[in-house]
Amino acid sequence: MAIPYDLTCWYLNARRIVELAGDFLPSSQCSGDDQLAKLRRLSELKKALISWMKTAGPPPLEVLLASDKLTAGSMFTHHSNYYFVGLRKSYEERMNGKDVESAIAYSKLGEWKKGGRVSFDFHHEHLTSTSSWTELSGHRRKFALGLVTDIKGNSIRAIPYVFANIVDPSSQLAGFAGVWTNYLEVFVEQIDSFSAIRNDEVHPQKADLQKLKNISESMVKSAFAEIIGEPNIPKDWGGESSDLFTSRLLVDDQRVSSAFLLKGPSRFHPMMPSDLGKNGDQIGRFFDEPADLLILQHCHEVRNGVRRQMRAYAHQMGNPRRFCIIDGYDTLRILAAYNKCGLRNLAESVT
Repeated sequence: MAIPYDLTCWYLNARRIVELAGDFLPSSQCSGDDQLAKLRRLSELKKALISWMKTAGPPPLEVLLASDKLTAGSMFTHHSNYYFVGLRKSYEERMNGKDVESAIAYSKLGEWKKGGRVSFDFHHEHLTSTSSWTELSGHRRKFALGLVTDIKGNSIRAIPYVFANIVDPSSQLAGFAGVWTNYLEVFVEQIDSFSAIRNDEVHPQKADLQKLKNISESMVKSAFAEIIGEPNIPKDWGGESSDLFTSRLLVDDQRVSSAFLLKGPSRFHPMMPSDLGKNGDQIGRFFDEPADLLILQHCHEVRNGVRRQMRAYAHQMGNPRRFCIIDGYDTLRILAAYNKCGLRNLAESVT
């Protein structure tokens, strides 16, 4: 089941949203110029936009970059840290009759495009509330839907349709992000099927990772299946998108369909994006699995570039899903807590 979401919009270009998602707008339109009519109209536009994204599934910017499919005219989403510059200055100078440049929002693209950034020009006319002046200033985490207008070298220019916060629609608290707070990442302590690790008082150190060097991927797979209670342990073959699939994993006391991608000691070093195929294409195939939780396990450390890849593929707004990364340290904790693969009590197993 896809993760539900709502948006708190701080910037919304009504004309472009109507062009994009007009079919999802109600047939009866709000009339009048009063504030209440404006708020109703913004609410309708936001709901239409969300319905369109759930149907059309615009790809994350990072996925387009990884697959080398980003071109002028590409629609994309991007949920990341943004720098907002010049909004108030642009407004004040325009009110004084001066010719000014637009305000700018930009985000650095890191390993997705070395030294690159995506930039948006935007105007105060499309702000949705007085709070937008604060929300679109300085350094902020925001969700953006945009259209690429130009690509020159490492610079991507785009038109913004919306800047928003992603929120949990089930919460009574305004602005509460729920599972979106951590970019849809689930941590091992949250998984009930691995609850034995919650009382750990001793944690593995880097030297303890050597204990996993002689524990094969197939041994870890069998151990995890036994812990979860999954009787079907598939044999390895070269074309699999995942190594273990189960509907028996428990998260928050509910069964969650889950796929595991296991990376054994054949590459016994900190995992980098390059360990997951060209441009992370193994992650792309992994997210094709019909699972609500995607779990990546490795026998060593996992670098942040891999986490950013997992975040990007999880944020496909037509079907957003949760993910978990189990690095070597957490692998040791789990195996020791359940007396698997020759590891017993954690306190006895670590250096």
